Amino acid sequence: MSSHVEAAPGQNEAMFQDKKGIEVGQWKPIEDIKDPYVQEMGRFAVMEHDDMRTGENLKFICVQSGEKQVVEGMNYRLLIKASNHLGISSLYMAVVYDKPWEKTWKLIEFVPLLMN
Repeated sequence: MSSHVEAAPGQNEAMFQDKKGIEVGQWKPIEDIKDPYVQEMGRFAVMEHDDMRTGENLKFICVQSGEKQVVEGMNYRLLIKASNHLGISSLYMAVVYDKPWEKTWKLIEFVPLLMN
């Protein structure tokens, strides 16, 4: 037996907005990519990736672009430029979960991007 419940008009939209009208779950561009908070988060992502004993010894250069997503806290999806021990720079995509009220960041994902 299956059950089916239809949402009232506007109900779904309400599920994706908090009490202040901020949309939850959608990725939005980071307006000021040069913000020191964003750049430091990128540096954290590189350091955390290296701390996982990857052996890459990456050196953070900068966050080039990114998006943020309101969740219980904030997810940041960052395009990071970093160089390896030979000085060759590459791009990486990192997702960092931010809980500002706890002053904590957690690296969720860190992957190299393929270049053509």
